Amino acid sequence: MKSLKIGHITDIHYRYYTPGSSHKHKNRSREMPIMLEKVLQNLKGEIDILVITGDIIDTPGVVLKHNNYYMDLTTPFKKMIRKDYLAIRSLLDKSGIPWIIIPGNKDDPELFSEIWGDQALVRDFMGYRFISFHDRQWEGGQPRRFDRERKLMETMLNDPESPPQIHLQHFLCTPANGIKLKHIYKESENLRKLCARSGKVILSLSGHYHPGIKEYKINETSWISAPAFCAKPHPYLIHELKGRSLVKTRRLEVQKRSIHKNKPVVFLDRDGVISTLSSYTTGPEKMELIPGAAQAIWNLKEAGFAVVVNTNQSCIGLGYVPESIVLLNHEYMCYLLTSETGTPESQPDAIYFSSGAGKKAVHPDYSDTSIAKPSPVLLNKAVSLLGLNRKHGWMIGDREGDLICAINGKVTPLLVRTGDGRITEKNIKDKKIPNLVIKNNILEASEFIINNFKSQK
Repeated sequence: MKSLKIGHITDIHYRYYTPGSSHKHKNRSREMPIMLEKVLQNLKGEIDILVITGDIIDTPGVVLKHNNYYMDLTTPFKKMIRKDYLAIRSLLDKSGIPWIIIPGNKDDPELFSEIWGDQALVRDFMGYRFISFHDRQWEGGQPRRFDRERKLMETMLNDPESPPQIHLQHFLCTPANGIKLKHIYKESENLRKLCARSGKVILSLSGHYHPGIKEYKINETSWISAPAFCAKPHPYLIHELKGRSLVKTRRLEVQKRSIHKNKPVVFLDRDGVISTLSSYTTGPEKMELIPGAAQAIWNLKEAGFAVVVNTNQSCIGLGYVPESIVLLNHEYMCYLLTSETGTPESQPDAIYFSSGAGKKAVHPDYSDTSIAKPSPVLLNKAVSLLGLNRKHGWMIGDREGDLICAINGKVTPLLVRTGDGRITEKNIKDKKIPNLVIKNNILEASEFIINNFKSQK
């Protein structure tokens, strides 16, 4: 009997046209177009079918849970998300590999149905029956198997003519064992019993829990959750079935190195460098780019630099906005950057921010300023995660704290005269800041950095 080899990818958290990036820095959303193309090349000729178990797109929170307190960005953002779904569909169709894809909690249900709705929920393939469950999180954020999905499961388990079944869902059916409830079905024990007792389900595949879970088995049924593809080293699984048995599962990796490994880096402050100060204590309505910011970021990236934003957002600790609105402002800033140049490449590679407000904090939870500039903590985290090179590194800012952060982080400080830059220039006139460079704005600064880098090659 010929074996069946199933490629298994989950939690891609893809963003290219979709503005911004995952709020979890280890989820390398903006690198996923490259990584997805690579893994499809690796899998070609190695598997019979590919399954993707959810969280295809890293959908911005404002789309999944719209809050009408601030401007509605759902419509423009959905247009970008749709383009990302279409790009992924095109990659899969061109790969030549048969595939099945299901949504996760970070996917937009409406757009998923539009782009992927032509897929059958039940598919017989090479002597096996693949069954897709589009479950969701309900009360308290816990996943449930309700209504259509439960009825589909019961119908399939009671089908006397069914070949061996492979169940696909985003969430976990395995025992909790310390895992947060948002990852596991409330009725997980019931699902396990029904599948194991039926004698029909030989493999149940999931995602959602980023570390992944190795095989958990009852009778003939094996449950496996793949690790998240979005994080280094971008892992994926190949399951090999023969008859009614899971012969083996192999874990493979696309690459251990970050795509930014050894790149020189330019760190940017946000308010006063990329955008005006007007959006600091409010929502995206007031977000305005400083002229030339989008072109500057694009130029730096085209010249081989990684571009990382490092910004103090004490507005959170001061009680003006929650963290979710700072994230929304960053996404809208990235949307504006893309709109200005016409390319998503004018977005930064990563955005780091602090929220502490010290003694002025509205609650003790927001008093810690240990990672805020001039501390180099966030700068160091970015260097470590992305494998960046400080040798030709810069920090562009409009305040003295930005310049001291550069020195503390062992990169060269550059002051721009936008934002509070002119005031800062006067205040530091009699201070000795090593290797300080002063330019009028971020575009002029980027041109200087690029020319300086070329001259040192």
